[in-house]
Amino acid sequence: MRFKPFKVFLYWIIFIALIIANSLFADDQKNENKISEMDQNQNYKIQKLDSLIIVLEEKINKKEKEDALKKLMEEAKALSSQQRKKSSGIGKKFHSGARQQSGLNPNISLGGDFFGAVSSEKNEFINEPSDFNYGTNRFELREVEISLNAPLDPFTRGKTHISFTENSLSVEEAYLQWLNLPLNMNLKMGLFNAEFGLLNRYHDHALPQFDRPRVLVNTFTSGSLGGFGLSGNFLLPRILFSDASNFDASIIRGGNNVSFTSEGDYNLIYTGQLINYYDITEDTYFEWVLGGATGYNDAMEEHRSYLGNLGFVVKWIPIGREKYKTIDWKTEFLVNKRKGPVETVTTRGFYSSLQNKLNAKYWLSARIGYSELPFDKCQNERDYTLCLDYWQSEFVFYRIQYQYLQRNITQYFDYTGDMPDYHTVLFQVCWAMGPHKHEAY
Repeated sequence: MRFKPFKVFLYWIIFIALIIANSLFADDQKNENKISEMDQNQNYKIQKLDSLIIVLEEKINKKEKEDALKKLMEEAKALSSQQRKKSSGIGKKFHSGARQQSGLNPNISLGGDFFGAVSSEKNEFINEPSDFNYGTNRFELREVEISLNAPLDPFTRGKTHISFTENSLSVEEAYLQWLNLPLNMNLKMGLFNAEFGLLNRYHDHALPQFDRPRVLVNTFTSGSLGGFGLSGNFLLPRILFSDASNFDASIIRGGNNVSFTSEGDYNLIYTGQLINYYDITEDTYFEWVLGGATGYNDAMEEHRSYLGNLGFVVKWIPIGREKYKTIDWKTEFLVNKRKGPVETVTTRGFYSSLQNKLNAKYWLSARIGYSELPFDKCQNERDYTLCLDYWQSEFVFYRIQYQYLQRNITQYFDYTGDMPDYHTVLFQVCWAMGPHKHEAY
């Protein structure tokens, strides 16, 4: 057999080429396997990172909640410790012995209410102070008030308010109050202003405007409905989906010879009032008030008057901004049914007051009102009031007030003759010494 070197060489070339191709294919396969394995590892790492991120977010949220809860617990603990200190202080007052008698002294406050007014009308009845007017075209010290308040023991409080004017001295209120009695009840006995309507409990220096709405003046004079007697306050189960409900009832001996007589053998006045309170938001609350009062209107005690009131209050106090912003809206409707020897007269009236706190120092307020005279529904008056208050501090404030009275009156109680419309501009200064300041009382 003849040896053919060229064919052998060709076979070797083919064999080597096959080996090289097989090697290259194997390397590509390995590379693809490595790439696939790397992709799997990368996907696994991504999934692991996603799960770690979710876990971290849950831990962060949990930590934030725990921190917020811890902060609330610390604040509650701080308040609790403050209350324990206060309670401890009160206990020492009652058990301290003869050497600490000064600690039993009541809180004593003194406040002054001074004003000057200019009116477009020179009528003497309007200019002179009376039960229905504070006076105008003059400077006047409306009142100096001394207040004495003290806890007599853990269950009883005593309060007294004495009023001085240029020509008189009177006791506005002087009563004992028993707290936290059975049946969710508080009791009050002595001389006090009754719980009737939205403003009856307010002293003059704490009113949202300088004067009381004309519907209240024509019903009770420029003072409040009050007298000597007994009053009970009851916390009720929630009524009509309210957040709180309470009922006040009182029996008092008093009167001002307008709606109720101050003469007679008994001259007792009975009052009752239901208040429902609602939290609208964290910053806003709403309440409505429904009340009534009845008593004799003549000295012979033969004819009765019946009063009914319906009031609404909306107050907005933004949390954390209450020093700078507040809106307070009050509206009240009154009906007076007065029985007499000849006929029964039913009269109506209302007022609406809006206060807006502009910043830490200034308040802007406005009020409108309508009132029919209690003995003649054909005679009426309307009042329009605008005020700007400047609070220099919690102890001193100044007020500028403009008021326009529009009247359809030919006889006003003891005054006979047409009552004119008139404008009034008034400047008021109120100051206080001691813990009883100008808050709504």
